[in-house]
Amino acid sequence: MKKSAFFAILLLGGLMMIGLAGCGENKNSREWIENKVSEVSRVYPTENLFDLFKQFPEGFEIRSIDTYDETKDYSRYQKIELVGNAETKEITGNFKRIEARGNPYEEKVLLESRIVYTEKGLEFLNPEVSKDDLFYDGFLFQKLELNKAVLSRFELKKTYYNWETGDASITYKNVNSKIIQDYFHIQSSESLDLFISADHSATIGYEYGYPVAFDGENISHSELITGKGKSMEKIDAK
Repeated sequence: MKKSAFFAILLLGGLMMIGLAGCGENKNSREWIENKVSEVSRVYPTENLFDLFKQFPEGFEIRSIDTYDETKDYSRYQKIELVGNAETKEITGNFKRIEARGNPYEEKVLLESRIVYTEKGLEFLNPEVSKDDLFYDGFLFQKLELNKAVLSRFELKKTYYNWETGDASITYKNVNSKIIQDYFHIQSSESLDLFISADHSATIGYEYGYPVAFDGENISHSELITGKGKSMEKIDAK
């Protein structure tokens, strides 16, 4: 919305003074967006996934996606989806490798298994699938600390705020650490972009969910932990 239209609405509503006071808040600034997305510290790090029930007593969902092969004709990615059931305190889900191609868009499952998380880690119910099929050891949020102090030390690449939807995001560049190197199997000379976003419901504190993505020359990794809600889509339990 243009500023002229915004102020016109405030004038018509008799809210000029309130409107002028609100204009001092720059929601596209690093400080404002960083204050919002630093809520990722609630789960970064969480070594034991069962501890997520302390943060989300009504349950939670975890989604992790790694694109590992991409051309102009197709994209191949690995996806892990887990649901933390508040009633049973069980964490179960699916592991899949998928090839997406064509117009119309079609997906082909290359490898899959039901999975269960235990104190020993991820266990695969398909005997043809094992931990060796995973690109990385567990989830990055089990190892990496992200909070306001950590984020403030990263080099800023860009910020984004949508005044119509209330969605926000921030991107950092040249992000690297020993934990990141060990997880992604990269050298200290390699650096990644870190992208964290928050939709309007997250920025106003209505629900929890902050997609985190790392991108580099050979890395395309994203993960998302969301607090379970009644309207959230359930993962197929087949």
